[in-house]
Amino acid sequence: MCDCINITFQSGTYSTLYFEVDASGTYNGFNTFEFTYFGNTYYIWFDGIETWFITDLVGGGTYIDSLKTSDPCPLGDPSQWLSFAVTTETKACECAKNEDRMYFDYKSIKIPGVCPPQDRGFEECCCEELVLAKSTSNSWETDKTSAWMKLSDPADTVTFNLYKDGVLTTYTPSVVAFPNETNAYYTTIEWIDVLNADGIGCYELEVQYDISGITGTISWGKYRLLPFTIQNAIATARLRANFDGYHEIEQINFTGSGIESTYRFNGFIGNRQPNTEIDNIIYNNREMRRVIRENLNEYEILVDPSLKCVTKPLVDLYLLSENNLYISDYNAHNHDYCINDLPVIVSESPELTYYDFARKASLKCTVADKFKNKRTYY
Repeated sequence: MCDCINITFQSGTYSTLYFEVDASGTYNGFNTFEFTYFGNTYYIWFDGIETWFITDLVGGGTYIDSLKTSDPCPLGDPSQWLSFAVTTETKACECAKNEDRMYFDYKSIKIPGVCPPQDRGFEECCCEELVLAKSTSNSWETDKTSAWMKLSDPADTVTFNLYKDGVLTTYTPSVVAFPNETNAYYTTIEWIDVLNADGIGCYELEVQYDISGITGTISWGKYRLLPFTIQNAIATARLRANFDGYHEIEQINFTGSGIESTYRFNGFIGNRQPNTEIDNIIYNNREMRRVIRENLNEYEILVDPSLKCVTKPLVDLYLLSENNLYISDYNAHNHDYCINDLPVIVSESPELTYYDFARKASLKCTVADKFKNKRTYY
């Protein structure tokens, strides 16, 4: 009898995997072998007459494949194993484990972790993001939300599901492959399309995945959808961002994807400071004249005291990974009513302010004009 065999196994469209397994027990006087394929455990065992079987139970269970031989080792090529649904090949191990080492290379990814809420005595309202939509050519009057997931293998699956009050929406999020990241996918929720298809209300975006047999569901966010009016937008501000770089946090290459997403929060964007650069010249007659003037405008992003579900995407995504960033403000008390998707770039590190005996924190970040073209010169 053999104590170790090499197995090459493929079922349907699933990827071919390779196993080197030791005998796991005995049945009908011969060794049995056990291996796991995409989360399912299978056994190779002898029926005591003339056939080796692969099933999900020793001595029975669901039939997977079989090999007609009474040899004490279940060795055979794909033509000898009899199932049409799977491809099986078994060989003897080439050497004893004490004599040599085997090298295997497996792809692995980081499955997004979820931090479950705990009851520590604080009563806080659940995190719900306000999203507004309107049929308009003004980009600052309609929101959109993007979500993504990286898988480990072509056999893995991901689905983006949008629910309204716990029921799947008429609007179906599309699944789009990243152009420069294998096995990674994203979706973009166009809230104007959701408004037209399913109306105003409370929504939740979930990401359901099956990665190497591990299944799970991630709640990407909860949203309250309303039509855009200045009354609905009052007291909010918004960031709009395009992502086109490598995100090390998710280990996803966004290059070429052109993903766009917005984030609306309770807060304020404004307080413009021109930061004028002044270059003058003094002539021989002591007359001073202008050479160059340039306004290097800066703006403040101020987020009201908020829970981590608000500050985290701002700090760890929109103000960290953006390639293009646009700011909009909808406050009645703003000195400037024309901050509508103004292109900017982060110029100073975001700063969080924490409060004693409170879960909420406020955020401040300074951004500057994306294009330095506000100057006069000879």
